[in-house]
Amino acid sequence: MRRSFLHRWFVANAYVAGVFALCWLLLRSGSRPSRLAYPCQQAAVSTATLAFGAPLVAAILALRRKLASLQSIVGIAAAAFGLIATFGAWGYLSRVEASRGPRLPSLQAPADYRAEVFHVSGCPQDPIEDRFPCFESMLELMGSQGLKFYNAPTTTRISGPDGVLADDDVIVIKINYQWAERGGTNTDLLRGVIRGIVDHPSGFTGEIVVCENAQFASVENFDRADNNAQDQALSPSDVVSHFQDLGYNVSLFDWTSIRNTRVDEFSASDLEDGYVLYPWDAQLNGAVSYPKFQTSFGTYISLRDGIWDPVTESYDREHLKFLNLPVLKSHSIYGVTANIKDYMGVVTRELGTNSHAAIRYGLLGAHLGEVELADLNILDAIWINAHPNGGPSTNYGEASRRDELIVSIDPVAADLWATENILIPAFRDNGYTSWPRADPKDPNSDFREYLDNSADAILAAGIEVTNDPEHIDAFSLRIPILIDGFESGDTSAWASEVP
Repeated sequence: MRRSFLHRWFVANAYVAGVFALCWLLLRSGSRPSRLAYPCQQAAVSTATLAFGAPLVAAILALRRKLASLQSIVGIAAAAFGLIATFGAWGYLSRVEASRGPRLPSLQAPADYRAEVFHVSGCPQDPIEDRFPCFESMLELMGSQGLKFYNAPTTTRISGPDGVLADDDVIVIKINYQWAERGGTNTDLLRGVIRGIVDHPSGFTGEIVVCENAQFASVENFDRADNNAQDQALSPSDVVSHFQDLGYNVSLFDWTSIRNTRVDEFSASDLEDGYVLYPWDAQLNGAVSYPKFQTSFGTYISLRDGIWDPVTESYDREHLKFLNLPVLKSHSIYGVTANIKDYMGVVTRELGTNSHAAIRYGLLGAHLGEVELADLNILDAIWINAHPNGGPSTNYGEASRRDELIVSIDPVAADLWATENILIPAFRDNGYTSWPRADPKDPNSDFREYLDNSADAILAAGIEVTNDPEHIDAFSLRIPILIDGFESGDTSAWASEVP
């Protein structure tokens, strides 16, 4: 009697385990059977197979002894159904994967390519009026390695003929403002960047427009009460109004408001604000898109083609610059939000683009291949979400203060370096021991999957980026702490280091 009870208990629990393993397999793999390479997925396959396969064998053996036993026949049927469900589901997902098209090839930048990542730590917590001292230190660090912020005829530590920003450029600054509190770009940093631009040594006569596409969320006129700054009331709207009052051409544009509008390029006689769409791409499982719009100062901007002159009917791409200002944080689906992921706030997920789901296949990289890389990626790591799977929304209480800043032209290299050297250590500091979605060393992690596919798409467009740590030169600067006007600690921290 006891043996019979234990036998039924074992079989019943095996079936339950098999059902749960099968459900996990379906939910975690989604439409990507390639993810069965994940250790957790392999364990689920083993559990489902053992759960349904072992009872099937046992039932067949029992059937040999009890050909008339209805219990054995039921056992065979249940186990067979489980096996069919397990492998049938896998087969279905494989067909979905095959219908999507082949995965993008794994490409590499030229062997002599070096990505430069600039890193400043120990950022002072308080701004100085509308200046952000950490950003000013960053410009010094960049300039020490030849990357000058200002394009100007006179060569200084931060300016030169090959500098990034000219005095008459039209500059699009893309911030993260989908999420309130610490989920958005630090507005002290935004203000400091704009101050840096308008302080151009040749005198700034150009235009700055701050943009965001919050997709399903409202940016609330860029004027929320709960912002990411020392003074939490400091909104992007406040920042822009401040510089407008000083006489500069600075404005806001909400791409969220045009995300449902499909348009043609200005050159096709379409002056309406909206999104230009590319044809559906089976490799990406989505469609590339980008915005075109008119600023409040009357400037026509195509993010791909440049500044449109309706009189000459021509584009000026040289004088359109793009600065990407995302926040470093964890992400509940993709592991990490940083430079590449921030472009989800540039493309539209409407109009049938499938943009968010297509991130893992490299769609944002394909977008960058069309509109070109940002002239600078300025990654905000002042406050970050250092809870695996906790982001992208980040309230005040769950944010971790790091007081760090990262700048690079290569968004892939910067994302890889920042995740390994800032986000992962912050995970550890918060007591976490594993972060499978965000693991930068695991090519099968969600983060690396979308980062690597994005890199492939960018490289396929002929633009050099790297996801190889051996091809990344990182220059770090630690700002010394000032106590009563004197430096505390090792003043050699001002020297840049190449880890």
